Amino acid sequence: MKKLPFYRDTFFSRLIVSYTALAVVLLGLAGGYLYTQANRMMVDEIARDSRSRLETAKDYVERTLLRKYEDQLQNKAVSTVFIRDSSDLNVLLDNGWEGNLSRIAAFRQDLDMFKQVLEGVSNVTVYFRQGDYIVDSANFYAKTEHSGDAAFMKGLQRSDLNRWIVRELPKGTQALTYVVNLPYGTLGNSPKGFLYIDVDMEYLERAVASILNSGSERLYIFNSSGQLIMQTAGATKEEMVLLQRSIGQGTTGTEMSGNKTGTLVLSHLEGGRPGSGLTYAMIRPMDSFVLASKQLKAKIFTGCGFVLMLGLGISYLISKRFYLPMKRLVQHVRNLPGLNHMNTNEYQMIDSTLSFMGQKILNLESQAQQNEMKHLLLGASLGVERLDALPRHCRYQVAHIQLVDGRSEQLKIIDELGGHHMPYELVILNPQESAIVFFMNEGGAVDEAAALEPLARLQRETGDGLRFGAGIGPPVQTIEEIPLSYRLAHQAYRYRFIYGPEALVSHAQIATLDPKPPSFPLEIFKNALKAGDVTRANRFIDEVYAVLEQRNLQLEAVELALLQMVSALYESVIDLELQQLVPPFDLFDELKKDTLADTIGSIRDLSERIGIHVRESGNHAHEEVILKLKAYIDEHLDEDLSLNVLSEVASLAPAYISTLFGKVMNESFTEYVTRTRLKKAADMLLTQDNMSVSEIASLVGYRSIQYFHTKFKARYGVTPVQYRQRKAAAGEGGKPASKQPL
Repeated sequence: MKKLPFYRDTFFSRLIVSYTALAVVLLGLAGGYLYTQANRMMVDEIARDSRSRLETAKDYVERTLLRKYEDQLQNKAVSTVFIRDSSDLNVLLDNGWEGNLSRIAAFRQDLDMFKQVLEGVSNVTVYFRQGDYIVDSANFYAKTEHSGDAAFMKGLQRSDLNRWIVRELPKGTQALTYVVNLPYGTLGNSPKGFLYIDVDMEYLERAVASILNSGSERLYIFNSSGQLIMQTAGATKEEMVLLQRSIGQGTTGTEMSGNKTGTLVLSHLEGGRPGSGLTYAMIRPMDSFVLASKQLKAKIFTGCGFVLMLGLGISYLISKRFYLPMKRLVQHVRNLPGLNHMNTNEYQMIDSTLSFMGQKILNLESQAQQNEMKHLLLGASLGVERLDALPRHCRYQVAHIQLVDGRSEQLKIIDELGGHHMPYELVILNPQESAIVFFMNEGGAVDEAAALEPLARLQRETGDGLRFGAGIGPPVQTIEEIPLSYRLAHQAYRYRFIYGPEALVSHAQIATLDPKPPSFPLEIFKNALKAGDVTRANRFIDEVYAVLEQRNLQLEAVELALLQMVSALYESVIDLELQQLVPPFDLFDELKKDTLADTIGSIRDLSERIGIHVRESGNHAHEEVILKLKAYIDEHLDEDLSLNVLSEVASLAPAYISTLFGKVMNESFTEYVTRTRLKKAADMLLTQDNMSVSEIASLVGYRSIQYFHTKFKARYGVTPVQYRQRKAAAGEGGKPASKQPL
């Protein structure tokens, strides 16, 4: 073999060739691995991007698109929109269609109006079991079998309620159907009827397709049975087989190759809502990412070539510089900071360097031990056997120290906690927080409040220069349980909310407190706010504060009582429509302060603002409410009227309605109803000669004729019959009135 002119068969040349061959082999392995990983990273990136888009599609379908129909149906349509008079619906649910055609006609118009409001809804239907008839937004079917939905109604199961069902409409189009029972919200196996809406599937597919970024993305939605219910673009049979196989195997972010489809990346995602049973899948072709993939692969080849050239240079340098290790070591030692190597030989220099490094290691070990103590307290220590400084065969109790004034470093200068004989270990966590681990004898009785005495003595002796509060955890038996004692100590110090920031609270004290929150008559508080009575509201707040500050309740009970009070306050805000005065978000978090007293003060300030606002705004709103209720009473005198009935009409508390009625009408609710009924009865006695007294009594709301006679005579001084005869005689010039039947 003829040698190359620039190659010389020397040890140095062979060393360079050996290093070069090794670099080529390593680069080949690394390059192949990087090439494979680059392709895998591309697939993973596409899959992650697809899953992000699937999350968007899922949120849009379940929380925006379908939720819109559910909310309209449940929260608005059933309660306020399509039912103009709830008594009509109740009559139709309890009776057949005979004699109720006018109600049915009005009800169908309401359904049609409800359908027009919701975009994409093809039909709104109500099935009445009593009478077996159907009313939808377009038609009325006296018999269920006359409707195209007869088969659907017969096959309707209890499990189909309050969920979306895929079905084919009688006209042959696909739709999603949502069914609720009637009356809405009733329990049991025999509802009086069903209400359901049909949303056109083509409309849903167009709506979902509008959120995709490009036409190359294809979104598919399957139900719990694996049936395709929605798609934004057609799929080949081969793609559908690959898609269903991957979903069945439970894999996400899968690269698939087909004979006709090429390389595809599939991602799928389960539905977010419990019971929805929907699976979202997306197919994206790899072809749209080929350019980026080629660029990445080209960069890999370029990088490998550069590394190869660098390897050749490193091979040459290693071969040239493979000598004088001691000289380089000595030179490195001379450059170390903090050492003086003047007038010393190499061995003395290395010896002094090793001594210096040993001392530094000791300092680092001390710092590491302090850090290990921190990790132990926080429950993050993985090797408690390294804490040799901690005594064994004893009990441990941890106190959490929170500095109110001063810094944690001031605790370092204290050798003993007030001269107490109990040994301890101080751990500085940060400038404002520390912890003390007390070591107690293993024998003897367990005293969970043992650490209170030295901490109280320390508070007295440090004076104003170092002010702090503390929580004390329970004694524990092993080092591994120290984090539990510290965690419970930290929990005990939360009671500074009740006791103040300089309180010393042990976990044993908490166990004796009452966990049940006290019960307060919050209706008094709400009525005072609605009436603008600031004095009465403040008196109620003072009574609540007097109960909560007695220090016999657990913190959670106090917070729950405050939360109930804030909830009652905001209920009043909603009833008074003062949301512009009080923001609705995180009201409790805004009102809650560092201490109970400050929190009560913030609640008092807000209630005073509300009360003053109500008082200064006058009684205009009250008059509107009472006038509305007065009109309701006048139109429903023949029905049973009570404060509870008016409470449902006006969405206000019965006691509050009674108070407003007296203020606006200058008479009680009962007096007004009695006076109005008797006045209407007196008018009808004079104008309706063909009606009997019993019929008139029933029409004005009296079910007992004897009670009607008693009330009428008490007001007019005569019986109803005498009243009619006397007025008739006066109107006819003294002629006796004909007797009327009772």
